[in-house]
Amino acid sequence: MENTILKEFQLGAKENPETKSIDFKLYSKNATKVLLCIFDTPQGADPVMTLTMEKKEDNVWQTSVKNYVLNYPKSPVFYGYRVFGKNWEYLENFELGSEIGMKSKFDEDGNRFNPNKIAFDPYSKELSHLASDVNPGLNMFRSGSKFHLIDNAKWAIKSVFSKDEIIDNVKITPRAFNREVIGEVHIKDLTQNIFMPEKGTYKGAAKFAKSVKNLGITMIEFLPLNEFDSKQNGVNYWGYMPLAYFAPARKYAFNKEQGSLIKEFREMINEFHKNDIKVCLDMVFNHTGEGGLVNHNPNDAVLLSYALIDNSTYYKVYKNGYYRSNSGCGNDFNVNQKGVLELIENSLIYWINQGVDAFRFDLAAALLENSCDCEAIYDSINSLAAQLKDRLKQKNIKVISDFSKDEDGVILIAEPWTCGGKDCYQLGNFPSFWAEWNDVARDTYRKITLKPNEITPLVLKDVIEGTQSKFKGVNKSINYIASHDGFSLFDLNTFKEKSSSTQGGSDWEISGDYNGDLSLKENGIRKQLTLLFFSYGIPMIQIGDIIMHTKNGNNNSFNKDDGTNYLNWEKALKKDSFENRIMEFTRSLIKFRNENSIFRSDEFVKSLTYHYDNGQVAEAKNLGYWNNPLDVFFGFTINSSQNRIYLASSKADEKINIVLPKNLENKSWHVCFDTSVFNVVDCEAKDYIESRYILNPQALAVFMEK
Repeated sequence: MENTILKEFQLGAKENPETKSIDFKLYSKNATKVLLCIFDTPQGADPVMTLTMEKKEDNVWQTSVKNYVLNYPKSPVFYGYRVFGKNWEYLENFELGSEIGMKSKFDEDGNRFNPNKIAFDPYSKELSHLASDVNPGLNMFRSGSKFHLIDNAKWAIKSVFSKDEIIDNVKITPRAFNREVIGEVHIKDLTQNIFMPEKGTYKGAAKFAKSVKNLGITMIEFLPLNEFDSKQNGVNYWGYMPLAYFAPARKYAFNKEQGSLIKEFREMINEFHKNDIKVCLDMVFNHTGEGGLVNHNPNDAVLLSYALIDNSTYYKVYKNGYYRSNSGCGNDFNVNQKGVLELIENSLIYWINQGVDAFRFDLAAALLENSCDCEAIYDSINSLAAQLKDRLKQKNIKVISDFSKDEDGVILIAEPWTCGGKDCYQLGNFPSFWAEWNDVARDTYRKITLKPNEITPLVLKDVIEGTQSKFKGVNKSINYIASHDGFSLFDLNTFKEKSSSTQGGSDWEISGDYNGDLSLKENGIRKQLTLLFFSYGIPMIQIGDIIMHTKNGNNNSFNKDDGTNYLNWEKALKKDSFENRIMEFTRSLIKFRNENSIFRSDEFVKSLTYHYDNGQVAEAKNLGYWNNPLDVFFGFTINSSQNRIYLASSKADEKINIVLPKNLENKSWHVCFDTSVFNVVDCEAKDYIESRYILNPQALAVFMEK
C-alpha cells in the first residue's frame, strides 16, 4: 500500500476545511428524528447545544457546526445522539424523563429507540469514558421498568472528536505471507512484568519490539485493541466485547489524555515496522460489547449506541425482542445490513491507514452469513467474507491472495467457526484469499504426544502437507498448537484437566501430564514445536508459549487481569533452565525454517517422500500402514535443491532402531537435533550418522544430508 493516507469514509465527525466547521453524519435506516447533543465536558453536565439533524440520501442524518462555536481545535468536541423511531415517536411536547411519544420499549420490527438515552457515534475515534466508570451496574443505560425514563446525558459515554496529528507510516519491504511467523499476545501481558514506566501500554510494546524480533517473530498478532469495558459484567480482560470499532482502548495508552490515543498507537506500529515486524489486529465483528438483554428479559436491554441508533439494522433480532446469539456473547452483529457492512469495511480502512498489516477475525463464520434475518445461511460467494477483497479493491486496498509472493497489501485471517448455530463450523470454506486458523492441525500436534494411538500416519501426513483434506491444496493454513483460547503450551502438557478455578473453558481439551515424567514432557513439547514449524502453511505461536508461560491450569483466562496472564520473562532468561531451553530451541527452529526456503515454497508438498522405519519408501497404496493408528513410526524426506532433510518420529514407548533413507551420491546424513536430547537447543547439522539411528521413546529427530 502506498504511504499516502487512503480515502476515508464520510460518516462520523469530520473537519470540513472549506466551511471551517465540523460535519456530523450518522447512518440510521429506521430513525424518524435524530438530535445531536454537544457537551463541553465528558461527564457531569447536560448538553450545551442540541441540534436537529437532517435526513439525507442513503439514510444518512447530517448537520454541521462551525469550529469557533465548538472552540475547535483548541478543545476536543464531546458529542452524542438522541434518536427517535417507530417505537418511540418524536412529539413537540416531548420532555426528557417522560414517556411522551413512547409506544413500546421494543416492537416486532426490532426497534429499541429511547431518546432518554445518549448514544455514542459508531464511528467514534475515541470514547470519553466507559459506562462502568460512572455506573458499575449499568442501570442508567438500561431499558428496564425502573430505568428506561432516566435521562443519562450527564453520565453517558460521549464520542470525542479532536485534531489528529499526522504521523507518516513506516513501511516494511513487501514480504510474502508464507515467510511470516505469527506471535499472538495480549498487549498488556507482553510488558506488564517488565521494569519500565510504560509497561502494559502501546508505548511499552513499542519499546519491546526489538525483543519480539529477537524471538524470531515477524508478525505480532494482538488480542483486540478496540475500546471495550473491562468491568462490564464482571471482569473482561481480553477485550472480546468491542464497543467502538475505530477507537483504540484507552486503558493501554501511556498518555491517557483525550486526543492522544491514536498518536501513541501509530508510534507503536511504526516501531514494530522499524524492526521489520508486521502488526495484525484481532477484530471482533460477530457481536458487540453493548451487552444485549439483562437476565434474558426482552424488556430490559443495555443501550449504549448501536441499539439506540438502529437496533434492527445492527443486530440479528427476533420479533419477541430477543437477540440471536450464535456468538455466545449476548448478540450477533447483522453484518449483511448495508450500514453494518460499510462500518466493517470502513473500520478496516481506518486501521490500515494507521499502518496495520493484517487482521484476524474472531468467530469469522459470522462473516460468511448471507442473510439479514436470524437464519444462518453460509455462502462463500455472496457473503461479506466473499466480497471483502473486491470491496476493499474499490478503495485502492489490495488484499493479498497469493501467500508466496513478495507483494504489498493486507492479509485476512479467519477463525472459521462460531460458538453455536447450525453449520457453524466452516473450516476450509472461506474464499482462497483468506487464511484460516486450523484446529485440525492444532489437535493433531497435541495428540501425537498426548494421545498417539488416535493419530494415523495419514492424519499426520495431511497436516504436514497443509491439511489438504480441508484446504484443497491451497496454502492458507494457519498452523498452531495453542492460542489464547484454551491451555497454554506448557499447561496442555502439564495438566489432565482445567483448574477448578477456571470460569468457563472447555472440558474436552486435549491435554495430559505424561504421568509426571518430566523428560517425556519436555520431549513432547519439542516434538509438537518441531511438527508445527515443519508443516506447510503459516506457523503461529503464542509469545508466552515460547517462554513456557503457565496459567496454572486455567484454560479460559479472559477475566484474569493479573499474573495468570502477564508474561514472566525472568525464568526464560535464566541460562540452562527448562524455559530457556525451550525458548532457544524455538528460536532455532524458526531460524532453520527461514534458512530452508522449501518450507515456504509452492513445491513443498511435491518435495516430500515418506518412509517406513527401514528407510524404504512408504507407498501410497499401502493403506494398511497409512490408516493404522498403532504404527509407531512416521518419517519423510524433504527433497529440495538447497538441502535434503529427513524427519523421523516415533510413537513407541521403547527405543526403536531405524534405518535412514539411502543417501544421494557422495552425501551422508548428519543429525540436526533430537527432541529427547535436551542439552541441544540449536538445529545445526552436526554429527555424521551412519545408516542406522536409535530413536528414544516418543522422540523425533531431524537430519540433513551434506
